[in-house]
Amino acid sequence: MRKKILLCITKAAAGGAQKYILDLATHLPADQFETIVVAGASGPLFVRLQESHIPTISIPCLGRDINPLNEIKAFFSLIRIFIKEKPDIIHLNSSKMGSMGAIAAFTSKLIRLNFKPRVIFTVHGWGFREDRNTVQRAAIFTASWISACFHDHIITINASDHKDSKTFIPHKKISLIPLGISMPAFLPREHAREFFAKKLKTPINENTMLLGVTAELTKNKGLTHLIDAISHLPVSETDVHCIIMGEGEERIHLVRQIKALNLEHTITLAGFVTDAYRYLPAFDLFVLSSVKEGLPYAMMEAMNAKLPIIASRVGGIPDLITHETNGLLAPAKDSLMLAAHIRRLIASPEERRSFGTHAQETVTSCHSLERMITQTVTLYDQLT
Repeated sequence: MRKKILLCITKAAAGGAQKYILDLATHLPADQFETIVVAGASGPLFVRLQESHIPTISIPCLGRDINPLNEIKAFFSLIRIFIKEKPDIIHLNSSKMGSMGAIAAFTSKLIRLNFKPRVIFTVHGWGFREDRNTVQRAAIFTASWISACFHDHIITINASDHKDSKTFIPHKKISLIPLGISMPAFLPREHAREFFAKKLKTPINENTMLLGVTAELTKNKGLTHLIDAISHLPVSETDVHCIIMGEGEERIHLVRQIKALNLEHTITLAGFVTDAYRYLPAFDLFVLSSVKEGLPYAMMEAMNAKLPIIASRVGGIPDLITHETNGLLAPAKDSLMLAAHIRRLIASPEERRSFGTHAQETVTSCHSLERMITQTVTLYDQLT
């Protein structure tokens, strides 16, 4: 008999946690598991799931922003779903779903007097590591600790979060299962650059140095620091262009910053790009200036494309990038160091090739999708 898995997440948007849900839903063995995805209002994730004939359940009142009335409605919606679906495993993702979903699951167990469903939470970066003030971080840590009491097991995806988890969660409740991806289907370099030439409405010649970024436009991605870093590049390096693929609530703020620094002709906010990974071969460098990360899929895709990586030393990024071996790392928020690394790799085609080759070797050998699925299935079996 197949086990029923409810994969739950706050938003059905396009992001790393959503890709994790999609990969699990579409690759868990169909003869062993029946999978249903529960999320907030419909979005790109639901479109992909429906294309793969994976059942979905939408909770329109569930969103990232705090609204007391909507929170109450979403909480009771989750209870009703858990009671109706009678899952074997409730697998929670994202901070809000990790907390609300855990308490809703416990409440549904009390109502049914059935404690069979096992509750798993995957940490895509602890919220108390976000760029917030001390009081806010303390409050988030407390909420994370309380929520963990309602989780039967917790999956961490990088060494940093795994280490943090051990400070307030029993070790036997934690498993480190790194993310994995399959080799993306990239476009040829010339076709990818043609795509961006149309976006920019200007030709891109082979001498143009393209810096690529795939990221949601949120504070956690630290894009203000990348923009500041680009403003520190020498004027002589005018044939450099940065393209940021992604959308989010920080767009207006980033547009203002770009205009204030007179970088409108150097930085392009390309918006949401469907299957953004396909266009990675267009770039000469991939830069991720995050202030908080889990284990970024976007970076693993760029590594598969043999792109040299420049990134912040936060979260799971050091699990992927060894400084001076397959990329360059900088402290979070250090715009000057980012600028120095960008200048260095612009000037060194040999280093770009070497870092790119080693980056691809790292991700293909240590972060395969098959390995992640196998480890997750093993955990499911152990818990049920």
